[in-house]
Amino acid sequence: MVDKATAYAHTHTPAPEAPGGTLPVPAAAAVRIPGPSAFNSALWQVEPQVAAWALHTGLLSERTAEQARRERHASMAAHVWPWAPSGRLTELARLTLWMFAVDDRSDALARDPAAVHAELDAMIRTVAFPAPAAAAPVPPAVRALADIVPRIGAAMGPAWRDRFGAHLAAWLRTNQDMLRHRAGHAVLTPEAYAAWRRVSGATGWFFDLVEYAEDAELTPAEWSAPACRRLREAAADVIGWTNDLFSLDKELASGETANLVLVLRHHRRLPLREAVAEAQRLHTRRVAELTAAGRALRAEPTTAVRRAAIRRYTDGIHAWARGFLDFSRASARYAAGETRAQGRNSVPGRNNGLLGS
Repeated sequence: MVDKATAYAHTHTPAPEAPGGTLPVPAAAAVRIPGPSAFNSALWQVEPQVAAWALHTGLLSERTAEQARRERHASMAAHVWPWAPSGRLTELARLTLWMFAVDDRSDALARDPAAVHAELDAMIRTVAFPAPAAAAPVPPAVRALADIVPRIGAAMGPAWRDRFGAHLAAWLRTNQDMLRHRAGHAVLTPEAYAAWRRVSGATGWFFDLVEYAEDAELTPAEWSAPACRRLREAAADVIGWTNDLFSLDKELASGETANLVLVLRHHRRLPLREAVAEAQRLHTRRVAELTAAGRALRAEPTTAVRRAAIRRYTDGIHAWARGFLDFSRASARYAAGETRAQGRNSVPGRNNGLLGS
């Protein structure tokens, strides 16, 4: 985890351009990730029960449920876990709705950081296995997480549960970090940002869920192998930077600094268009490295049984990267920039930083 006290650079000198800015073509228009689009058709079976669960737990209100429907929050699970059986897709879609709700609530309560920190701390305690009993009443997001995590954990081994809990807690802490540093308009260095983005992007625990979705739990030795780590890091960068390119317009308007383009613009003192072009080049190179890392991992010597599990995991990681791109293009959460590039009327929506952006 990046040390936030040293990773952020504060400056009182003006940036090369004003904080705002516009681009004639959205930065996301150049994003390409090879591979076929895949979508889990079981979503249409599970989505009604997932929506009902979100209302029952209080995770969503009627108003926020409409936002979730318009921005197609549950559909992200079908894009990024396209081969999960319906029972597991149900839990994955619930967790996806929960993630969006936490993200949006953290933004909505930004003026009351103490309340946000208290809720996030309660969630961090909830991801322990077994979860401690919560004193009633608890916030809906905490109650919803406490409902989901034990069922997912019951299907997986102890090492996986420990790993998943640690990754989920680390992501929740980056939400706290964001609140602490937004007011100061601090800008991570490019190197520190890349490492921090892998945590704030939620891909650590989302990639753990690839094993759950694919019924392809890795052994501790397989998961920690250098080839597997390279695959995850390349995929995390591809996904995080995809999000950054899609959310750039919103973050320019809001003054947000946690975005690859804005980090490059600030530290390399680039005009906005050159910073966008550099971020696009980095993204393209990382996509190629993701493909190579997948090939290398599949080529690792092992038994036939373990090779099958590793292949499912590798395919699942790549499907996550491609599926997130497809979701970003389809969701109203990101549609303003994408639809302008395609000459259609933009769909009103907001990106509150999906995956920590």
